[in-house]
Amino acid sequence: MKPLFLLAPFVGALTLVPASNAQNACRYMKSRADLSGYENGGPYLLDHFRLTKGRTDLREFLWRHWHDHKKGVAEARVGTVDRGTVKVLYEIQPDAHGQWGINVELDRPMDPPCQTFHADALVRVPIAKPEEEYPSQTLGLWPPDKIPQERLSDSEVKDAKLYRVILVRENKPIGDEI
Repeated sequence: MKPLFLLAPFVGALTLVPASNAQNACRYMKSRADLSGYENGGPYLLDHFRLTKGRTDLREFLWRHWHDHKKGVAEARVGTVDRGTVKVLYEIQPDAHGQWGINVELDRPMDPPCQTFHADALVRVPIAKPEEEYPSQTLGLWPPDKIPQERLSDSEVKDAKLYRVILVRENKPIGDEI
């Protein structure tokens, strides 16, 4: 499978491997008819250079649903520097083996086709300067291929402005933090 190089909707470049073939890629972006019984979130609006209520609400929605094992689907509309508005759909649900994860559908109108990938976990990392919108709230300051050592424990209750969420697959980050 060939890696796809794309502009990350949350700033920076990522290497993603598609989770599905082109025939069924982004099926829920097209129709959410099969997602009855899922709690809906969004659309959340995310900006590249400033913290938005949409970003903190999306962090909270993803964490709460994944951590509490609640089915959910959330849509984010992400403003990028050079690719216009990217639509991202997050489906939080168990897989066929009962493992909870997040399927992500990424629709980049300037770079079709729509792509999908899967995260098997979420990690919350504290924000060093939560009062600073840019870059603390919107840009990653560590190597993009490593999960930071300092993390919030699953039991810690924190306001979403005080942490970022990182999607993880096989103990590696698979996207920029939200």
